[in-house]
Amino acid sequence: MPSRQPDSHAAPHRPSRRSVLRTGVAAGAVGVTGASTTATSTAAPAGHPARDGAGRGRSGVRLRWLGIAGWEMTFDGHRLLIDPYLTRQRYTGSDGKGDMTRKLEVDHRIIDRVLGEHLTGAPEFVLLTHGHWDHLADVPHLLDHPAWRDEEINVLGTETHLHLLKAMGVPGKGRKHRPVVVSGGEVLRHPLQPSGRRTRPDYTVEVVRSLHSQLGGYGFDPYGTLTAPPSRPRTLGDLVEGGTLGYQVTVGERLSVMFLSGTANFAAREVSGARPDVLVLGASGHAAVHDYFERAVSALGRPRVIVPSHHDDMVTALDDPAVHETVNRRVVDRLQQVVGAGGHVVDPRHLEPFEL
Repeated sequence: MPSRQPDSHAAPHRPSRRSVLRTGVAAGAVGVTGASTTATSTAAPAGHPARDGAGRGRSGVRLRWLGIAGWEMTFDGHRLLIDPYLTRQRYTGSDGKGDMTRKLEVDHRIIDRVLGEHLTGAPEFVLLTHGHWDHLADVPHLLDHPAWRDEEINVLGTETHLHLLKAMGVPGKGRKHRPVVVSGGEVLRHPLQPSGRRTRPDYTVEVVRSLHSQLGGYGFDPYGTLTAPPSRPRTLGDLVEGGTLGYQVTVGERLSVMFLSGTANFAAREVSGARPDVLVLGASGHAAVHDYFERAVSALGRPRVIVPSHHDDMVTALDDPAVHETVNRRVVDRLQQVVGAGGHVVDPRHLEPFEL
């Protein structure tokens, strides 16, 4: 949904009660280079290595915002995508309200351009947070793109998400893509454990049960779950939420990134005790969620780096220079108030990578 003005009441910090999720290096080792940041004493100047007091250098982990809730994470030749939606079709009627009867559109021009100029390799994983059009609708077209169609890509989502993808032709005939049903609590390693040998993974993906944003009427649309593939989706309303997930990606002992990026809500008891170095946090549609920013930052141990997500207008084309001006930067300012001087908030720009 479109960005909304964030809540204005701060909540006191409360320590988490238990440790559930695995983390990487200590949060103090994290900085950001190559992206705009809000003005804090801890932010590294653009183009300079980000270092903590111990003199540690860059992590080698990069993020790229694809707009809305879409993200690319790359490191050491690995690539993961979260909610890669590039089409950005209009979703409102003449009255300015959401119109879920609109037919689904695909912007093949922008998909070709982004894959040719920015996403220049196929991902090992596509991580879906939920089933709405602005998260899932482009995935079948990306998987069938000539640049990706012959690769083996793991697509993680709930039963509903994979039923929707199957109805949209995933995996296509002869394709090696692997839809994987997850529900929260899984800790997956990459690469797979070799037979008869114990090795350390290059990274892990932990799946987290989460919640969809709650809007002004305490709900959201379209909602629903599926136990079998439906007819091929034709309209925005055919792509239902189907459960919401978050993901924590941990790169060895170097860095952990929590993606609560697809919605502006979360299940506090599912992430309580996690201490990610970086938090990518959905920022729109939380009018009915109490102290959303404050509770999320507190539950996750006040990460040193926070990156807002899902806070642009959702419709301006990615290759339109004006897309950067559609971002709700009040979100950035509000998050900086919440984290205080102990951390900093990245102000990402569309398609421009930055190093953590």
